[in-house]
Amino acid sequence: MASSAEIPPSESNYPTDGGDGEPPQKRVRLSLPSTAQGRHREIGLMRWRPQSDAASFVGSASGIHFIRSVYSAVEAEKSRAASPEQSPDRNLVPGEEDQLQDTSSSPITKSLWQPHEVVYTDPDASHILFSNLIQWSQSYFDNWHPAYPFLHAPTILALFKKISLIPLGRVTDVIQPLDLAMVRAVLSISLADRRQSPHTPMMKPVPQVLVYKSFTSAIDSVERTLSTPTTIKGLQAVVSVQLFLVSMLRHNAASRLGGLIVRMTFQIGLHRCPVRYASFTTEDIQLRKRLFWTVYCLDRHLCQSLGLPLGIRDDDIDVCYFDGERHTSKPGVILSKLHLFSFFNPMLTSSKLRMTA
Repeated sequence: MASSAEIPPSESNYPTDGGDGEPPQKRVRLSLPSTAQGRHREIGLMRWRPQSDAASFVGSASGIHFIRSVYSAVEAEKSRAASPEQSPDRNLVPGEEDQLQDTSSSPITKSLWQPHEVVYTDPDASHILFSNLIQWSQSYFDNWHPAYPFLHAPTILALFKKISLIPLGRVTDVIQPLDLAMVRAVLSISLADRRQSPHTPMMKPVPQVLVYKSFTSAIDSVERTLSTPTTIKGLQAVVSVQLFLVSMLRHNAASRLGGLIVRMTFQIGLHRCPVRYASFTTEDIQLRKRLFWTVYCLDRHLCQSLGLPLGIRDDDIDVCYFDGERHTSKPGVILSKLHLFSFFNPMLTSSKLRMTA
């Protein structure tokens, strides 16, 4: 792992006290206006990596200074005890994969899965069962879909059904690239969740063609959205990859992808409440709201984790919450409450999630 050195902030712009011999009332105070006080106090931590000749920044909101304080105390205790153990880098926060990887020794194209987790099938392999696809995706719909309901679950189930009717060797030819990106994200997240669920019953290995082989392949799968018009499906595909990266603690990559997501969100008007426009059906309104608030929450999560400025400002949006519509809806149209947001109810099962999504 490449070591990083802290770059201290310049102190040339900070006023000093005393030593000028002038009475206090005659001094010129170098301070911000009262309306701006507190807005430009971000210091954060700028780090220099000599091996890659690059600098990186992490903001104070990430908790980096607390982490450094804790590591300093731990290292001081180890030095007194003459402990040979090496402490982690004090200049890192959880999820900063840019500071952990060295492309010369640990390429990001390395396979993510263990041999017992995936199976490499031949092109002429027989069809897979629809029930297997449901079982492989169970963790995603149980744990992730309620909190981030940007996908239309019946559409994903329809894709599962379509995949079960064709040989695995033809999946990439028959299934559209954006649809396949969403399917791979769902199954990849579920497959990774198995590692944290030791009591989960043993399942069959997932075909490698249905999951992302590496982080690079995940990001490359949505590259086409940069050169094609923005659509709801395109945005869903990119968000699904971002959520996969978040689930794997690849926050830097997810944050970079978030810049694309925010621009796409603005381009198709998701930051405006869909109830205000007569062209949207009830189903369109619900899906647009679900997709927007997922983008919003992931943006807040990543910016908080890395201590970076927000991508979406509250002043730029007017999308209402699901249980607090403030705009007049069309006559005769009643927006049903989204049952997914009652996932704290212990009686809600995964089958109900799929039926009501």
